Amino acid sequence: MPRQCLDKDIRITPARGRAHVIFDGAEIVSSLNALELDEPGQPLRIYFPREDVQPGILEASETRTSCPYKGEASYYTLKTLTATGTDLAWYYPDPCPLVEPIRDYLAFEGDGIEHRRSEV
Repeated sequence: MPRQCLDKDIRITPARGRAHVIFDGAEIVSSLNALELDEPGQPLRIYFPREDVQPGILEASETRTSCPYKGEASYYTLKTLTATGTDLAWYYPDPCPLVEPIRDYLAFEGDGIEHRRSEV
């Protein structure tokens, strides 16, 4: 069955400054190339290039969710030496055309996740 993508007023813009993600007290992402996804009715999400994520902390999950505006999301569990965060990161490997700029970028949210910003 072909994928159906609906239209919505979603804006994607470069994040200001440097964006960081903290998990289990450690910085797991730091990026000057993050993107902000502003979707009406949803919290602002920051998406990070995969190459800016600390290596070795992402473990593929079987979890999938579907969004009529963005497509099917695939998830990762975060694993550090001292903590595991199930399905705290997700990405869109084949996004709807509306959000093509976030293809394979990762978003992080959930228990133990903290977002920070700093100046360049």
